[in-house]
Amino acid sequence: MLLQTRLLNNQLRLLRKNNMRRKTSHDRRYKKSVWTQNQKLQAVSTYLMLGSMAETAIVTGIPLPTLKTWKTTDWFKEYCLQLQSEDIQLMDSNLKRVINKALKATEERLDAGDAQFDQKTGEIIRIPVKAHVALKITTDLMTKQQKLLDNPVKEQVEKTIDDRLLKLSEEFARFANAKRNTIEAEVIEIK
Repeated sequence: MLLQTRLLNNQLRLLRKNNMRRKTSHDRRYKKSVWTQNQKLQAVSTYLMLGSMAETAIVTGIPLPTLKTWKTTDWFKEYCLQLQSEDIQLMDSNLKRVINKALKATEERLDAGDAQFDQKTGEIIRIPVKAHVALKITTDLMTKQQKLLDNPVKEQVEKTIDDRLLKLSEEFARFANAKRNTIEAEVIEIK
C-alpha cells in the first residue's frame, strides 16, 4: 500500500510538472526568426501595393504584429519614401514620353491638317485645322509654358529666402553664445 501511494504521488507530481510547462508552438510563422533585408523590402513594397498590413502579412508570410512593429521604425519609412520616389520618377518619364508623342501628333496636324475620309473619291484628304482649335491649342500650350518658366524662378526665390533665414539663425546663435564684456569702473564724484 505504501508503495502504491508513492507511485501515485510521483505520477501526480510529473503530471503537474508537465502541465505547468509552457507549450511551444509548432507553427513556423510564430517562432522568433531573423528577417533578411530582402524580405523587409518585399514587405514594404507589398504594403505600398496593397495598402493593408493584414493583406501584406498574408502575402509575405510575415506575422502581422511584426509588420506593425516594423511600420513604426525609421528604415520602414525610408524604404517607403525611396520606393515612392522611384515610382514618381518612373511615372514622370512615362508622362514625358506620352506628352512628346502628343505634341508631335498635334504639330503634325497643325502643319498638314486633320485627316478626313472623302466618300466621293474614297481617299483620305487633309483639311486645315479650324481657327478656334488652333487658338485653343496655342493658349493651352502658352499657359503651360509660362507655368514651367515661373516654377524655377519661384524655387530660386524660396532658396534665397531659406539661405537668408539660415544666415540669420547662425547670427542669432553667435550673438547668444558670445561672451558679454563687462567694464568695471569706479564711481568718482566731482565737486
